[in-house]
Amino acid sequence: MRKALVTTTLVAAAFIGAASPALADGVTVVDQPDTSSLNNIWTFTLLGVPPLGALQSVSQAVGRLF
Repeated sequence: MRKALVTTTLVAAAFIGAASPALADGVTVVDQPDTSSLNNIWTFTLLGVPPLGALQSVSQAVGRLF
């Protein structure tokens, strides 16, 4: 019983110690994201890769090689 109590106390202290930097500033307010350039071909992504921007980049690279 004593071992379980000590273990629980140590785990709780570790969680409080890990969370204390995040709790030090109080409540964090996050502003709205900037969505003004969502019509840019580099911001539209499919599976994390902007396909239109990637195609444009590859075609420009090929054009610069020749």
